[in-house]
Amino acid sequence: MSLFAKAISVAFLLSFITFLVQAQDDKKLVSGNSISIGIPIGDMESSYDFGFGIYANFDYKFNKFLTGRFDLGWNSFDGDDIIDQDTGLPEDVQMNVWEFTGGLRANLSVFYVEARGGYFTGVSAWGIVPAIGLRIGKLDIQGNMTVAGDSQWGGIRLGYYWGNQ
Repeated sequence: MSLFAKAISVAFLLSFITFLVQAQDDKKLVSGNSISIGIPIGDMESSYDFGFGIYANFDYKFNKFLTGRFDLGWNSFDGDDIIDQDTGLPEDVQMNVWEFTGGLRANLSVFYVEARGGYFTGVSAWGIVPAIGLRIGKLDIQGNMTVAGDSQWGGIRLGYYWGNQ
């Protein structure tokens, strides 16, 4: 299956999950979808190029200052081509990482800071994701840094939340 077909399938699945959660009539729970660009850092930088991610995002507002955050996401990074030993032809290397994270967001007007932790497949490690962002209405723009095991990448995420909070 091509990378494009995988991305479309994952986007459909995550959007479906988001719509199911948003169908609940709880004003404190809001779900959305987001896309991101991943920028490898450190050891990962020498083996992988820029990546992209697709997410289902869930916010649970405790009060006007504190929000619980949960993300289910898929990240894909293209790696350096390697030579297949059997055919002698270049072969694409790709790392796919499913992300299952949760944490807290401190709302400071339209700006926020957050910290999430969770498990990252593909690197088979627990990790953390500190972030800062800007939330205006239903739009969310975030800069973050993922540290999972020996892998690290920065990210720029654009999100859209389907409900009002």
